[in-house]
Amino acid sequence: MPAVPVSDRSSELRLPTKAVAVRLALVGGMPTGAELFVADIARRGRGHLLDDLAAQLGAEANFIPVRWSNRVRLLGKHMIAWIAVRRGDPAATPSTDFSVEPSEELTLYDREHRVEIELLHGTKLIGTLLDSSPVDRTRVMDHLNRAGRFLRLWATNEHFLINTAQVVAVTELGEAK
Repeated sequence: MPAVPVSDRSSELRLPTKAVAVRLALVGGMPTGAELFVADIARRGRGHLLDDLAAQLGAEANFIPVRWSNRVRLLGKHMIAWIAVRRGDPAATPSTDFSVEPSEELTLYDREHRVEIELLHGTKLIGTLLDSSPVDRTRVMDHLNRAGRFLRLWATNEHFLINTAQVVAVTELGEAK
């Protein structure tokens, strides 16, 4: 049996992936455009794509592949301050069936907390924390204390995944408008 070149074997082991455009802010750095990779599977919308990104960032692995400046690098998750994903896919054709993306509209949450999140190095992000915690755990503090490695924040045009180790303070702003 002829030997299979190493490069051919490694391509056999690769899983099909999809590149997702994000804005990425490293700890102490300015946001930049980048791409993260998720499994290339059927999804019902961008909300499920965000679920997959959040699961990948929350997984035990300490490094994730990221492409920026036309290079793929393995990035330590601890150095990510936040990742932002556009709420709507700019390349998608508008649906005639729905006025907005169904995955964003059909997910129900019991509570909304309008907040300002202050990060190390002075960055402030404003948006909404959505929560469906138990009745006896309705405070923002309860939500923050059970969040994993990355916290979700819904803003007007983007979803943020924020490294909880970079959060200095969270201030409630009152009712979402």
